[in-house]
Amino acid sequence: MRRVNKVTVVLISLVMAVCGFSINVYADGTAWDIENTLDVSECRQGDTVTMSVNLKGSGASSAQEIAFMEGTLEYDSSLFTVEKADILPAEDGKAQSCSFDPSTGIFSVQYSSGIAVQDGGQMLQIRLHTAGDASIGKTTLCVTHMKWNDAAGRQAVEIEHRVPARITIAEAETPAVAGDVNQDGKVNLTDAKLVMQHYNGVKTLDSRQKENADVNGDGKVNLTDAKLIMKYYNGEITGF
Repeated sequence: MRRVNKVTVVLISLVMAVCGFSINVYADGTAWDIENTLDVSECRQGDTVTMSVNLKGSGASSAQEIAFMEGTLEYDSSLFTVEKADILPAEDGKAQSCSFDPSTGIFSVQYSSGIAVQDGGQMLQIRLHTAGDASIGKTTLCVTHMKWNDAAGRQAVEIEHRVPARITIAEAETPAVAGDVNQDGKVNLTDAKLVMQHYNGVKTLDSRQKENADVNGDGKVNLTDAKLIMKYYNGEITGF
């Protein structure tokens, strides 16, 4: 029987190594891990996203008492910025202090008194601000090397989590500019021509082009809008 148990432990260790993460396993068979989740799967340049770090364990595991926690946020600093104020404790009213080092990604939360986090409960949130010139494409965010102590200072758990959250960064949405139908930064006869072509069924404008073309704001794109754009171009009116 003891030989079977050893084989089982070896197999569990191998599976955990292949999966790329480790968790603390206790003598009674309970185990703890963390889960990284994002409020969106896609964001645009300049957007702010929020990552939640949740406690994960077996159903038989009891709540974890946490008085101090520390971890590392793995992220691309050329894509996102994070500051100390972006570390959001699970129970903000009980947080005594928070810290964040952008150069290492290491953060910490000190509570004035311990909090109890149940299985599946939120440990903290982290806000990440996407750079306005962030590269377009997919990237990952991961909180790892989490550890926490109870109120007596005893270290309860230390976890090296290697399962990241994935997010896609898209190009920032171009703001609507009345009259600039082709979105070239100018309002001229080309824009008026596009409005007339759309009205006559020669061309179809996309949603952003329609928004820019409807200069009188009546919800329609027609010859009235084309005339107003021409008047603006000729200096007869100064705005829409």
